[in-house]
Amino acid sequence: MKAIYLESFGGPEVLRYGERPTPRPRSGQVLIEVYAAGVNPRDWMLRQGTYVGRPLVGRPPIIPGSDVSGVVVDVGAQVTGFSVGQEVFAMQSQLGRMGGYAEYMAVDAACVAPKPKEISHVDAAALPVAGLTAWQSLFELSTVATGSRVLVVGGSGGVGHYAVQLAHHAGAHVTAVCSTGNVEFVRELGANEVIDYTKERFNDFVRGQDLVFDTLGRESLSSCGAVLDPDGCYITTVPNAKTLLSWALTSLRAKVLGGQRASVVTVRSRGQELSSLAELMTQGHIRSVVENVYPLAEATEAHRASRTFHTRGKLVLRVRD
Repeated sequence: MKAIYLESFGGPEVLRYGERPTPRPRSGQVLIEVYAAGVNPRDWMLRQGTYVGRPLVGRPPIIPGSDVSGVVVDVGAQVTGFSVGQEVFAMQSQLGRMGGYAEYMAVDAACVAPKPKEISHVDAAALPVAGLTAWQSLFELSTVATGSRVLVVGGSGGVGHYAVQLAHHAGAHVTAVCSTGNVEFVRELGANEVIDYTKERFNDFVRGQDLVFDTLGRESLSSCGAVLDPDGCYITTVPNAKTLLSWALTSLRAKVLGGQRASVVTVRSRGQELSSLAELMTQGHIRSVVENVYPLAEATEAHRASRTFHTRGKLVLRVRD
């Protein structure tokens, strides 16, 4: 099969486009013929050797990418609920060695969801990592509901644009932080208030938030302490020693004494949650915004664009028409 792969870690130039062995589904897996693959920061972090989950991915050669949409072409033993010819989308599990930037990907059936016919392969491939990260942050690590006050840092990005829509649909009052060029875009997604970070710092005047969801990892509980309600929560998408320590210390304190806490979202691949997100898409409550679609062979350019952190919504690789 044709695939994008890397044999050593480094810059975008280490990506190769060529032939790799077609995977076979193991017991409990399905084999997906990939039509589109989502691009996420974890992909270029893996490529450059800085991805926190790198030890789970294995040694090179590695095919990056965890988000795909396509058609089931084979099923392993003990798989129920999926059949050959069915349109699906999926997020590869942490133990699945990625593999999305290719014509075929084998993935655990528990990580797969049926793709509704109303959703294109491109829009479905954009959704898994970013959509699940937003979902699990808002509704599992936090309890966003009607009347909640939520501030999303990076409201126009991959995770952020789903978070704004999901929080809005849940009935929250949403404040989004973005650049000047994305202010109207984020309002259209459902933000009640928008703060242009090039003109003012939200930390200086926003108060009473139940949740600060930092999709860029540039803030902290201490920098957002005044922004949060006394029992508010700060969630970051960037796991490192500092944020993990803050998570451990403040979570324990909050359980015993109450007060503000910090958390780190480590996204889990769950097919049932993907189905819930897909249902919201078919109902028109959320949508994938895809800034650019690249041919699979041009994954290098997609990585360069993603690395700028200025993408509006998501980037996707088209594998098949």
